[in-house]
Amino acid sequence: MKPNRPRYGLTSERARAWIAAMILPVIGSAISVHFTRFHSIPYALNFLAVAVIATVYGTTPSLIAVLSTIISRAVFLALAAEPPLRLADAVRISVLLAAGLLISLLTRSQRKAAAELQAAHTALQERTDALIESLHASKCASWYHDFSRNGNVRWYSGSFPVFGRPFGEIQHFDALLELVHPDDRPRLPDLIERMKTASDPILFEYRVSWPSGETHWLEMRATRVPGKAVVWRGVTLDITDRKLAESALLHSEKLAAMGRLASTVAHEINNPLESVTNLLYLARTDDTLRPATRSYLATAEQELARLGDITRLTLGFVRTSTTRSVVDVAEVVGEVLAIFRHRLETRSVQVERDFQPGVVVFMAAHELRQILTNLISNAVDALNGSGSRIAIQVAGNAETVSVVLEDNGTGIAASELPRIFDPFFTTKHDVGTGIGLWVTREWKATGAKSPPRAATCPTA
Repeated sequence: MKPNRPRYGLTSERARAWIAAMILPVIGSAISVHFTRFHSIPYALNFLAVAVIATVYGTTPSLIAVLSTIISRAVFLALAAEPPLRLADAVRISVLLAAGLLISLLTRSQRKAAAELQAAHTALQERTDALIESLHASKCASWYHDFSRNGNVRWYSGSFPVFGRPFGEIQHFDALLELVHPDDRPRLPDLIERMKTASDPILFEYRVSWPSGETHWLEMRATRVPGKAVVWRGVTLDITDRKLAESALLHSEKLAAMGRLASTVAHEINNPLESVTNLLYLARTDDTLRPATRSYLATAEQELARLGDITRLTLGFVRTSTTRSVVDVAEVVGEVLAIFRHRLETRSVQVERDFQPGVVVFMAAHELRQILTNLISNAVDALNGSGSRIAIQVAGNAETVSVVLEDNGTGIAASELPRIFDPFFTTKHDVGTGIGLWVTREWKATGAKSPPRAATCPTA
C-alpha cells in the first residue's frame, strides 16, 4: 500500500505550500533589508523560512522558497538603493539551497513513515469496526483469561452483552460463575479443572440469568494460548434462539408422532364403531324392549354418532393436502369447535356465533383448521371461572374474509403484546411452544388480496 501524501493529495494543501513558499521568504527579505539589526545576518530569516517549508511541505516548495528569496532580496535591495547581490550573497544563497535540500531529504522519510502509520491506523480501525459488527450480528463476546492473574477475565471491546449486563460487572472469574444457572453449576468444577490442566479445545454450554429474569443459553468455545500454561482465549455466543428452535422442533416432532398415532387409532376405531352402531340399531328395533331400554339405546346411538364425528374430524386434521379449493369458513369453524366441545362444556364456556352465510376462501382446508385451532385453543386456555365466553364472527366480501375471535379471559400484559407474534415467545411455559400465532400470521391465502384477519385476546 502506498502511503498517503497529504501535501499533494488535496488542492488546498498544495495551494498552501505554494503560498507559503512565496510569501514567507518575501517577508524575511523585507525585514532583513529594512531593519539594521539584521544586516549582519542578512539571510537568517530566509534560512528559517526555507527550513520550515522544507520540513512541512518537502523539496519542491523549498526550492520555490529559495527562488523567492533571490528575487525578493534583489527587489528590496534595489528599492532601498542598496548595492545589488554580490559574490557573498551567491555563496549564502547556495548554502541556503543546500540546507533546504538537506532538510527536505531528512524529513522525507519521517513524513513517509507518518503517512504509512496513518494508513495502518485507518486500516486497523476499519477491521476493528468490522469485527465489532460481526460480534453483534452473531451475538458473540470475545475474551481472554489468565488463571495466574487472580482469575481476571478481559473482555474485548465491542463484544455483544451476552450476560445482559456491562462487562465491567464480570471482570473476575468468580463473578462470572455466580451468573450460571443453578442446574448447570455442578458441571463447573470439571470445566475449571480442564482449563487448568488440559490443552484440548473446550466447548461448554450453560444457562445464565439476565437482570430482567430471562434465562439465556450460552456456548463457550475456548483454546489454550500457545506457550502459556493457564491462559485461554475464546468466544461466548448467545445460542438462546437455537435452543428454542431445537425445543420447538422436538415438540413439533412429538406432535407429528401423536398425529400419526391419532390417525391410526381413528382409522382402526371406525370399523368396530360402525359394527356397534349397526348392532344398536338392530337391537332398538326389537318390539320386546321396554321404553326405558329403548331410550338408553337411542342415547348410546347418539354418543356413538358423536364419537364418529370426532374420529372423522381427527382424520381431517391429520390427513393434510396441498390441494387448494373453495372452503366454507363457517363450516370449518364449526368443525374445530366440535373438537373443543368437551373442553368447552367442562368449563361451562358459552360460545356465541355470528356467521355470515356463504363466506368462502380459496385455500387448503387443513391450513384454515390449523389457524382456527391455534386461535380457539389460545382463547380456551385464557378462560377461567364462571361466566366464560367466546364470541366468533365470520364475515367477508369479494375482496377479504374476516374471522374475529373474542374472549373474556385474562388477556396479555400490555408490555408483552408487541412480542406475541415473535417465534418461540409464549406466556404458557408449561404447554406453549410460541409458534402458534407466529405460524398464523405468516400464513398467506391465495385467491384473495389479503388473508383472513383474526383478532384474539387470549394468553399467547
